[in-house]
Amino acid sequence: NMLNRLETAFETQNNFISNASHELRTPLTIISGEVELALKSTNDFEKQSLALKKIKDEAERLEHILTSLLGLAQSGFNGKVQPREEVRIDELLWEIKSTVAQVHTESKIEIDLSKLPDDEQLLTIKVNKNLIKLAISNIVSNACKYSNGKLVNIALETTGNHISVAVTDQGIGIPQTDIQHIFEPFYRASNTNNYNGYGVGLPLSLNIIRLHRGSIAIKSQEGVGTENKVLLPNNG
Repeated sequence: NMLNRLETAFETQNNFISNASHELRTPLTIISGEVELALKSTNDFEKQSLALKKIKDEAERLEHILTSLLGLAQSGFNGKVQPREEVRIDELLWEIKSTVAQVHTESKIEIDLSKLPDDEQLLTIKVNKNLIKLAISNIVSNACKYSNGKLVNIALETTGNHISVAVTDQGIGIPQTDIQHIFEPFYRASNTNNYNGYGVGLPLSLNIIRLHRGSIAIKSQEGVGTENKVLLPNNG
């Protein structure tokens, strides 16, 4: 487990600096250009106002990118084990649904508990609650964002020594040529240009899931939808 965490740390660091510098340079370049425009337009209030609005938008974008980068850097791959507690995964999913629905107000999220085990103890896992909540929330949030108001289903079941959380949407799907890259930091699928995002959510989720000795499997068809299945060991 330690080697697994360290390997992921090295992979992340190898791409981190070049990717981060690229992502940060774009809004900074725009901000610099708009500042110059505003300084030259001292007698044109409308131009100044538009420039200031653009600066504000890009500054907010910069803040989002930095927050995402910080989350990616602090997601546990430093050789340390994050503090953990026992969590009922079904209760956590209701929390996640409520949180995501506040952001994506047009979303339709359904939780499928039809395959719950008879033994409720199998639903309790020892995890870092905040990190796991963040990881699954990112996946559900993505599903809602790319579904344009269509139903997003979260199915929970236990399989052997694992808990499975499958998030299925009926959204735009992912082109087959993009799927292999979808967990790379800053990578965005070729059909997502009309959607806001920075390509950090899924890599962060994968880091967190791997930290908990779990895995993510993804199936997708462009124009049909996507299924992200998270597997977490339920033996602590």
